[in-house]
Amino acid sequence: MKKVTKFNNLSCVWLALCSIASAASTELLVSPAGNDANAGSQASPFATIARARDEIRKIKSSGELSAGGVTVEILGGKYGLETSLEFSTGDSGTADAPVVYRAFQNQPVEILGGRVLKLSEFAPVTDEKILARLDPAARGKLICLSVKEFGLKHAGPFPPVFSDSGGIFELFWNGKRLPLSRWPNSVDPKDWATMKRAVVNGDAKTGGTFEYREERPARWLQNSSVWLKGQWRVPWEDPAIRVAKIDPENHTITFAAGLSAGIGNKYTRPFGNGKEPWCAINLIEEIDQPGEWAIDFDTQTLFLWPPGNDGELTVSQLDTPLISVVGAAHLKFIGLTLEASLGDGFVLKNAESDLVAGCTIRNLAKRGVVLNGYRSGVQSCDIYRVGEGGVYVSGGDKKKLAPSENFIVNNHLHDYAVLKAMYSPAVDVGFGGQPNGGGFTDAVGIRVANNLIHDAPRDAVLVSGQDNLYELNEIFNCGFGSGDVGTFYSWLDWTIRCTIRYNFIHDTVGGVNPDDGAAGNLVFGNIFSGPRTGVWIASGPDHTMANNVFIKSEGPVFGMDDRGVARGYATNSRLHKAVMDINPTQPPWSVRFPEMMTLLASHPELPLRTKFERNVIVMQTGEPFQLKIGKARQADENFFTARDNFVTATDPGFVNAAKGNFALKPDSVVFRKIPGFKPIPFDKIGLFMDEYRRTLPTDEEIGRSRGSGAPKNPTDKNFGT
Repeated sequence: MKKVTKFNNLSCVWLALCSIASAASTELLVSPAGNDANAGSQASPFATIARARDEIRKIKSSGELSAGGVTVEILGGKYGLETSLEFSTGDSGTADAPVVYRAFQNQPVEILGGRVLKLSEFAPVTDEKILARLDPAARGKLICLSVKEFGLKHAGPFPPVFSDSGGIFELFWNGKRLPLSRWPNSVDPKDWATMKRAVVNGDAKTGGTFEYREERPARWLQNSSVWLKGQWRVPWEDPAIRVAKIDPENHTITFAAGLSAGIGNKYTRPFGNGKEPWCAINLIEEIDQPGEWAIDFDTQTLFLWPPGNDGELTVSQLDTPLISVVGAAHLKFIGLTLEASLGDGFVLKNAESDLVAGCTIRNLAKRGVVLNGYRSGVQSCDIYRVGEGGVYVSGGDKKKLAPSENFIVNNHLHDYAVLKAMYSPAVDVGFGGQPNGGGFTDAVGIRVANNLIHDAPRDAVLVSGQDNLYELNEIFNCGFGSGDVGTFYSWLDWTIRCTIRYNFIHDTVGGVNPDDGAAGNLVFGNIFSGPRTGVWIASGPDHTMANNVFIKSEGPVFGMDDRGVARGYATNSRLHKAVMDINPTQPPWSVRFPEMMTLLASHPELPLRTKFERNVIVMQTGEPFQLKIGKARQADENFFTARDNFVTATDPGFVNAAKGNFALKPDSVVFRKIPGFKPIPFDKIGLFMDEYRRTLPTDEEIGRSRGSGAPKNPTDKNFGT
């Protein structure tokens, strides 16, 4: 059928609907040209999705849904929301009669949590005192707008300390996020200023003081609202803190709020290491290029250097989820675009057989999708430019080992964590999106598969739970903005029992990193390529690495340590409580994971029963292992066994290593050196086309290099925690 290109041509639309819809189902129509007083029919479509939802409630109140359910066809256009679009138990469909909300014939349906501002509504900056504070390049270029006069919400000020967006609105120009002013301009911590030394470390009650190097802070003395963002103590924390005082004579800055562990690198106290990166944010003095903006919190004025003359400027305003589903079953959301909001995209709680598919989720301040429930999934979606992580999934029952059967499949997740860099992964499985796993929730029987994940400052996947399967994902270019990082990262939990298999991890930082005693991963059939990939076991028991391929110019590819002894994991209350809560001596745990019955009595603070077997290691120099445990423990097979591995400096028979195809040819020497080595299904890794994903991105579009394991620069090598 010929595609309808005029969205308001309702006759053509209705003919198309009739040709593709099941005769037994009910169809409702929503159009930007509609009216909520209408009937949702061909001649009189609704104007909002909420009105269509309410109509379905009326249908259900008068009887059951018709066979085939209800489909709400949404014509292309913009649908602004001032409040969340909410669905509850009463909005459910059934297995035979689902309720579907979808973009009609893939037309661009944009659900927005913001409002449009016109450049003509701004005024030129004429205040001489303000002009004197501006960067010379910005004078005569900036325009301003009164936040209060235009009724804009979420204009600050920031909290004294924060690690996310700080709660203020964002600006978007033609669908792209405009940068909040920053000095230095780069978002990469490697390009920021660095502390010269810590003068006062401070603590939770006392703000720290540090000595700075550059003269730039002297330009900010007239600004009473200065916040600095930095990796003040460790590279896996980057809070922004309000400044109390800038002393240009002594080149010192004192904070108005404290951090619990103070400032200055924790390994080189009291002065730090002189490399702690930091930057200044939201200063009108640092607007120095088109597109940058800042809010003067004192006067509630928005300042902007317009990025152009012809475009649409959107300001995000909604700070709750765009679409909220609580307790509803058999709902499907297909082909929608969610953007320009301060909250999450989709939040589905206590979901049952719900589906988010073929959607684009972008330009949010928080998370793309939050999913808890059973037999529900996120499939073939594109999630990018979100402030925090992509998909947060949980469900199932840990004590009963009852699987949720949730799935995160065939999604393209990239350029995420743009506002909250730390612990904001592409996929969070029960971890909770908080530093050190502060938000752990039950996550059992979840499948994370065939996702393409790239370009983010920290982890790709946060791992927790039981019987979760992570397979066939391609991951690259993550982790370069942090430390203590893993492509698959888990933390401080002896009850984890998951499988990580058939993934392609390349040109990124970290590989599999069960940190601080995290236990129980089967790492099978993965391909690790790049100088900073590998597996590191940080004192956790019951890990098996088998049938993997490691491609690096220089070893090691595997490391382990016994930090749990010095850190007192043997008596750690959190670790012990997690084990006792599952009653490991009784079914189902005693049957499914019998090693748990004696775990607490067998020195679980040590990396017991670690196996590295039947792996292929392609490297030119160095040793394959870095074992930071005593020599006696290295020789004790109860700690570590390494057997039947094949180490070579030459190509062992890859299909095409030069182009990043690391599948093994049928006549590869690997199959002779390691009898029984199982071929890795390289051609099945990554995205695939289905009814929701009709095209695949090219290497050029996503910056994929598929390197051969050699460092891009001399310092870009090796790995660890």
